[in-house]
Amino acid sequence: MGFIKRLTYKIENRAAKAGLFYRLASQYYKDVIEKEVVLAGITANDNVLCIGGGMCPFSAILIHQLTGAKVTVIDNNSMCIPKARHIIKCLGLSKYVNVICSDGRDFDYREYSVIHLALQVSPMDKVFAQVKEKAAPGTRLLMRRPKKYFRDKQPYITHKTRNIGSTMLHIK
Repeated sequence: MGFIKRLTYKIENRAAKAGLFYRLASQYYKDVIEKEVVLAGITANDNVLCIGGGMCPFSAILIHQLTGAKVTVIDNNSMCIPKARHIIKCLGLSKYVNVICSDGRDFDYREYSVIHLALQVSPMDKVFAQVKEKAAPGTRLLMRRPKKYFRDKQPYITHKTRNIGSTMLHIK
């Protein structure tokens, strides 16, 4: 596991207690999510899937809080699921944010209008290929990329001073 993944794991583990540390750590993601919501045009009418939620699914929580959209989070690490569900329950969001243990390569994406792939999704290329192949036409795919990633011709936004270099939008 790389340095960024280890650091993210430690931060999320600490934040999963839903206290002051959660509120501070969520601020790290807030402006990123605000930009991603605008890039993809996410509204309350969307059904959003977040692939790679971790122990503390900041992105899913903030997407719901900013838009009112219903959000499903999947993560293939079964140890993350109870902590993620706990924080969602502590925040009173269980009716709006659902957490499932599943691998992004083996999921049914058809009911989602927006699919968000976290930076730590692995193997990203295989998960993204499956999403592009199996998602319904018109689905908006948001994929976070590290700072070093070469940007292609897809619309994207950049993020300052973060391990997340940019978020790319692909419309199926």
